[in-house]
Amino acid sequence: MPPATGIVISGLGMVSSLGFDVVTNCAAQRAGLTWRHPLTQAVAYDEAELEAPVSGAPIEGFTNGFIQSGTWVRMAVTALEDLVDYGQLPGREDARFWQTTGVAWVLPPLLFERFFWPEPEVPALLETYCADLLARLTQLPLQMIPGGFIPSGPHGVATAVQRAEALFTRGRMERVLILGTDSWLDRPSINLLVREGRLKTSERPVGLCPSESAACVLVERAMHAEQRGARAESRILAAAVQDAPEAPPEEGEEDAPVLSRSQWAPEWGRKLAMTVQRTLEAAGVREPFRGDILVDLNGEEWRARVWGHAQQLLQEQVDFSGSRLVIPAIAFGDVGAASGVVSLCVATRSYVRGYASAHRTLICSVSDEGGTGAVLTEALSRKPSQAP
Repeated sequence: MPPATGIVISGLGMVSSLGFDVVTNCAAQRAGLTWRHPLTQAVAYDEAELEAPVSGAPIEGFTNGFIQSGTWVRMAVTALEDLVDYGQLPGREDARFWQTTGVAWVLPPLLFERFFWPEPEVPALLETYCADLLARLTQLPLQMIPGGFIPSGPHGVATAVQRAEALFTRGRMERVLILGTDSWLDRPSINLLVREGRLKTSERPVGLCPSESAACVLVERAMHAEQRGARAESRILAAAVQDAPEAPPEEGEEDAPVLSRSQWAPEWGRKLAMTVQRTLEAAGVREPFRGDILVDLNGEEWRARVWGHAQQLLQEQVDFSGSRLVIPAIAFGDVGAASGVVSLCVATRSYVRGYASAHRTLICSVSDEGGTGAVLTEALSRKPSQAP
């Protein structure tokens, strides 16, 4: 895609185990805070304890009793309310504002073995139990953009940016709300992680901490943000994406998913490196990139292998010795499909508060099925603002 130099981020919203607004969440992440809680629906076994709880990062007292799309929408309502407040957006009485604002919703891959949704009914289920329900609960006339549901996982944020840019180029929308939601904490998802051996336990030191979150950013043309007096805080320079291959799994792959991902690490690392290269080229970056690099490492060995292979291939394009690696999952746990949008929030707040290591940030995402995405952002002002 061509450089998206005219796209700015003019609103943020977030909810996670660390807080119910983006300011609190990003401040907690910067301070190195974490919150973990034993999960009643999952236990680990070791020789000493026989049975031990598995730790996760639920939004305790908030998502209890909700599952799958119910959890997504409950979190999305809170994140969207935070975005409206943070961005000082008009309410539902401003019909024109919301009619020219589309929604791109990043979700986890809707695999039957995790969600048990019948594939032919998925589009109708998403429309009824996500889009329509969110609009009704927020009382905002929200409308999905074409291809607005992006069930790709973490790298879907780059796809959402590309689709927003295409709409702006055609003049069909003035703004797009990019929303990411996911939760690993319902029983079917936990059971899948247990079957695949992906949870961090006393017997398995490498593994993920299951979590949940909703995050959203409002992107729009700089000229539209200026016309309405919006507080634009960062700019998206470019984004690139390579979706997961649709080839059928190899023999035995379903029976050993973790081993399979490790075997794919060199190939996925090359894909991630190519995605980053395309992003930097599209943004016109000629010198080796230097700044914050946000990566969705989560404690799993296969992700570390993917990132290691990508690093080896990016030595000429990225100055790793002069850059700072930021891993949001250390604070939030693995928030799945929401992680890319969470990273956009973290990067933007680092500009606003003046603690970013440079004026540009590179966001790298890898999804569980091998899709890769990269987004390059830039500060509009590096001075600490008076904003909260």
